[in-house]
Amino acid sequence: MEDAMAAEDRWNAQRIPDEYLAGSGDSISRISRIVTVNWWQHGAASLSRLVEPLLGILEPLEDSGREISNEDRDQCRLVVAKWLADH
Repeated sequence: MEDAMAAEDRWNAQRIPDEYLAGSGDSISRISRIVTVNWWQHGAASLSRLVEPLLGILEPLEDSGREISNEDRDQCRLVVAKWLADH
Protein backbone atom coordinates (compact mmCIF):
# COMPACT_ATOMS: atom_id res chain seq x y z
CA MET A 1 0.00 0.00 0.00
CA GLU A 2 2.68 2.52 1.02
CA ASP A 3 4.95 1.31 -1.76
CA ALA A 4 2.51 2.71 -4.32
CA MET A 5 2.52 6.08 -2.58
CA ALA A 6 4.27 8.86 -4.49
CA ALA A 7 7.16 10.56 -2.70
CA GLU A 8 5.24 13.84 -2.72
CA ASP A 9 2.21 12.19 -1.07
CA ARG A 10 4.46 10.60 1.56
CA TRP A 11 6.12 13.97 2.29
CA ASN A 12 2.78 15.79 2.49
CA ALA A 13 1.30 13.12 4.75
CA GLN A 14 4.22 13.27 7.18
CA ARG A 15 3.89 17.08 7.37
CA ILE A 16 0.21 16.98 8.32
CA PRO A 17 0.80 17.24 12.11
CA ASP A 18 3.07 20.28 11.66
CA GLU A 19 0.61 22.01 9.35
CA TYR A 20 -2.25 21.19 11.70
CA LEU A 21 -0.59 22.74 14.76
CA ALA A 22 0.53 25.78 12.74
CA GLY A 23 -3.01 26.39 11.46
CA SER A 24 -5.90 28.24 13.01
CA GLY A 25 -9.59 27.61 13.32
CA ASP A 26 -11.46 24.55 14.45
CA SER A 27 -9.96 21.08 13.97
CA ILE A 28 -12.12 20.00 11.04
CA SER A 29 -11.48 23.24 9.13
CA ARG A 30 -7.72 22.97 9.61
CA ILE A 31 -7.60 19.36 8.48
CA SER A 32 -9.91 20.09 5.54
CA ARG A 33 -7.59 22.89 4.39
CA ILE A 34 -4.55 20.64 4.61
CA VAL A 35 -6.06 17.76 2.64
CA THR A 36 -7.59 20.11 0.05
CA VAL A 37 -4.25 21.84 -0.59
CA ASN A 38 -2.31 18.59 -0.83
CA TRP A 39 -4.82 16.35 -2.59
CA TRP A 40 -7.00 18.88 -4.46
CA GLN A 41 -7.36 16.59 -7.46
CA HIS A 42 -9.69 14.30 -5.48
CA GLY A 43 -13.34 15.21 -5.12
CA ALA A 44 -14.84 16.85 -2.05
CA ALA A 45 -16.59 13.65 -0.94
CA SER A 46 -13.34 11.72 -1.16
CA LEU A 47 -11.42 14.39 0.75
CA SER A 48 -14.02 14.40 3.51
CA ARG A 49 -13.39 10.66 4.01
CA LEU A 50 -9.76 11.50 4.77
CA VAL A 51 -10.56 14.16 7.37
CA GLU A 52 -12.25 11.88 9.91
CA PRO A 53 -9.42 9.39 10.54
CA LEU A 54 -6.89 12.24 10.72
CA LEU A 55 -9.02 14.00 13.32
CA GLY A 56 -8.41 11.20 15.81
CA ILE A 57 -4.66 11.53 15.36
CA LEU A 58 -4.38 15.31 15.31
CA GLU A 59 -6.86 16.60 17.90
CA PRO A 60 -4.98 15.03 20.83
CA LEU A 61 -1.82 16.91 19.77
CA GLU A 62 -3.51 20.23 20.34
CA ASP A 63 -3.87 20.07 24.10
CA SER A 64 -1.08 17.69 24.98
CA GLY A 65 1.77 20.20 24.79
CA ARG A 66 4.10 17.46 23.62
CA GLU A 67 6.33 17.41 20.58
CA ILE A 68 5.09 15.78 17.40
CA SER A 69 6.52 12.27 17.34
CA ASN A 70 7.60 10.04 14.49
CA GLU A 71 4.66 7.83 15.46
CA ASP A 72 2.26 10.74 14.85
CA ARG A 73 3.81 11.29 11.43
CA ASP A 74 3.72 7.57 10.65
CA GLN A 75 0.05 7.33 11.61
CA CYS A 76 -0.83 10.20 9.26
CA ARG A 77 1.22 8.62 6.47
CA LEU A 78 -0.53 5.27 6.94
CA VAL A 79 -3.98 6.88 6.93
CA VAL A 80 -3.19 8.74 3.71
CA ALA A 81 -1.67 5.62 2.11
CA LYS A 82 -4.80 3.60 2.89
CA TRP A 83 -7.04 6.40 1.64
CA LEU A 84 -5.09 6.70 -1.62
CA ALA A 85 -5.16 2.93 -2.12
CA ASP A 86 -8.94 2.96 -1.75
CA HIS A 87 -9.33 5.62 -4.49
